Formats: sequence, C-alpha cells, structure tokens
Amino acid sequence: MDLILPEILNIPQKLYPFIFKFNNYSYFLLEGGRASGKTQSVARFLLYIMEMRHVRVCCGREIQNSINESVKTVFLDLIEKYKLVYDIKRDILIHKKTGSRIFFKGFREQGKVNIKGLEGVDILWIDEAQSIAKATLDIIIPTIRKKNSVIIFTMNRYTRFDSVYNFCAKRDDCLHINICYFDNPFVDEKIIKEAEISKKTNINDYNHIWLGYPLNNNNEYLLSSKMIDEAINLKYEKDENYMFNSVMSVDLSASGADLCVAKYFIQENQNIWLEKYTNSWSEADTDITKGKIISLYSSWAPKVLIMDADGLGYPIWISIQKIIPSAIGFRGAKKPISKYALNARADGYLALRDFLDKGYLKLTDKNTIRQLEYIKKIYKPNGLIAIEDKKELRKENNESPDFADCAMMALYAINYCLNRYNPYNNNESYVEAEFEPFD
Repeated sequence: MDLILPEILNIPQKLYPFIFKFNNYSYFLLEGGRASGKTQSVARFLLYIMEMRHVRVCCGREIQNSINESVKTVFLDLIEKYKLVYDIKRDILIHKKTGSRIFFKGFREQGKVNIKGLEGVDILWIDEAQSIAKATLDIIIPTIRKKNSVIIFTMNRYTRFDSVYNFCAKRDDCLHINICYFDNPFVDEKIIKEAEISKKTNINDYNHIWLGYPLNNNNEYLLSSKMIDEAINLKYEKDENYMFNSVMSVDLSASGADLCVAKYFIQENQNIWLEKYTNSWSEADTDITKGKIISLYSSWAPKVLIMDADGLGYPIWISIQKIIPSAIGFRGAKKPISKYALNARADGYLALRDFLDKGYLKLTDKNTIRQLEYIKKIYKPNGLIAIEDKKELRKENNESPDFADCAMMALYAINYCLNRYNPYNNNESYVEAEFEPFD
C-alpha cells in the first residue's frame, strides 16, 4: 500500500526518513549533488511543521551579503503555490495563525561570527553547509541548546574533510542521507539531460556537481570518496558455497586513547567479501583483551586469524598462539610482498584499495568508512608506496586509525594468507602480488 502524504510533502522517497524520524535525531545531514531535491524538501517540511505548531526557525549561511542569497525565495514560491497564510517581511516570515517564524542570517559579519538571535531557535537550517568554517561551527553548535532543538545541514561538500561532514560523521544522533538527481522523481527531464552531457564531457565535474562527491584534486589520499561510497552501496548476490571462507583481524591498542578492534570478514560469492562484524573495546588489562579475542574467535570461527604483533601487541599475539597456534602475527614494518609497497602495512592498504577498486568489498562499519577517508599514501624516492605513519594520522585527525588498520589487516590476510600460505613461516616463500601502479 502506497503511503499518502499531504501534497506539500511531495519529496523524494529517499528523504522520507528525514520526515518520519525527525524526532529521533538532533542533527540531520542531507548531502549530494545538484537537482537532488534537498533544499526543496527541507523547505517543504519546515512549512508543514509551521502549519502544525509554533516553532522558531533560522535559515543561515556562513556569509549572506543579501537576502537574495538566502533560501527565502524557495519559501515564497511554496507559500504562493499552496496558498499559505504568512506575513512576509524583508528578512522574516511569520505564520498568521500559529505565530511560527522564519528568519534568515549570515553567521560571519565583518570577519567575526555573529550568533545574535540564535538563542531559543527550535530549528536551525544551514544550507550550502560546505562553506561553514570549523570556527563558525564550534560557536554555533553549543548555541542551539533549546530542548528538542535540531540542526539541519544541506550541502555538496568540496573537500573530503569538510568541517560539517566530519562533525556529523562521528555522531549517533545525526541522520545522514546521501541523495542525487536520479533519486529525485520530481527532477525535470532537461536537468537529467544536462547531467548526462556533463557525464560524457567531464566525469570529474559530473561526479562532484551531480553525484556530490568531494572534489578529487588531492592526490595524497589512498582512496577516493567515490570508491568508498561504491563499497558502502555495493549490491551483490550471495553464494552459499563460499560461506566457509572467512577472516578475523585484530588491531590492538597501542596507547590509552586507542581502541582494540576486531573484525570479521566473510566471503559472499566468488569475488565479494563482506565486512560483517566489528567489535571494539578499551581495556588496559591484557588478560581481558586476550579473553575477548579468544571468545570472538570461538564465536566467529574464522578460517584465518590475523592480529597486530607490533609493540604491545607482540606479547599478546605470543600468548594467543599458545591457544590458537595458527594465529598470524602482523608486523607492519616487515618486508613487503608486492613490488610497489614499502612494507607489509602498505601491502595491506594496497590490497584493500585493489579490492575496492574492483568492487569486491562491501563496507558496513561507519568508523572504518570514516577513517579510510583520511588514510594517506606517500611515494618514497625509490618509487615505493608507503602509508602515512599511524602516529601522524593520530595527530592530524585526533584519533588513531584503529578501525581502518583492522580492515587493512583483514584484506592483507584475504589477499596473501587465505588458501595460499602463511608469509610469517620461514619455510614458505613469498609470491609476487598482482597490483598495478596508480597515480
């Protein structure tokens, strides 16, 4: 049975959770390319709310030189179309029955952040949120503190590490929806034609303008956002004959701020691997960590167990081997297998990249996905590829890439250890990896 909504709520079905789960979240991030319906949908829903009850809404941008740069026109068109009763002033719209009001604001004035008027706001909508500076965000967020207040971001981000995107990516109280023009049934045929022309003439422009991918103008990152998004949305058919192939990986905490992370990957068909389970914990007692690993190993029953054997991880691996003799100890600085990698850690990340590039990996864990976005590659003078040191990544991103490293070890095991050989046995020889160099 089709769901029947008021005509003003004619929005893309992909954005229905924004409506039906509006009371379940404090933040909403609606991002994607041009003609996806983000702005129109938010405006429609806000007008619907204002018909039902009294609310105070602010529509803001980083810089707003004139009211014409705001979303006021979108509201005015909808008010006229649906014959809504509003008192329309230059920079404020007031509902004549409920008293609800919308005002429009630029946050940065004369080089300073101005939050005047934001106190007591029920809903803050920041359109073009890709232009919001982190300094502005840091001031705005604690200002919107009224009970049950929400902040809505709509954007097409320019950079991989956009301040708003990063803020939202780490939060369980944020609903994140990515939407593009082909998800919007109300898009005009002329717009679709423009998108297809863009796709044929300049694929990079198409990916950013129409699909909403960040601009890929920075070659220092190992993985493109497009590659990661495709792994998140990967569709495939499961083949029960491949269920016996599975890998468990464990990244062990190197300091108090780090987490121990365990992952379980399972082969779903001839090519596809699924990131099925992720478990993380923080525990100073190594006996508890060992017990956790053994318990997960017993529960998941992987064909291969690979675990961090660097630093503090080494004695834990040695201890685990007494119970699980086949456990592989991963040493990131050890000799590489592929001819392009500087060391085993680079081998693992290049294997992960290769699986993503071929569409062989389905990613599910949001922490892993977020951390993989900021992994950087480094070209050494001898032409070999290295991965930025874990300590440097921690400094730059205020966290250790524990989830990403755990995924990397799993792909190392899938590519080099599963059904092939154990590269840490002295009586086995290395083989040449089938990697192609990339820019």
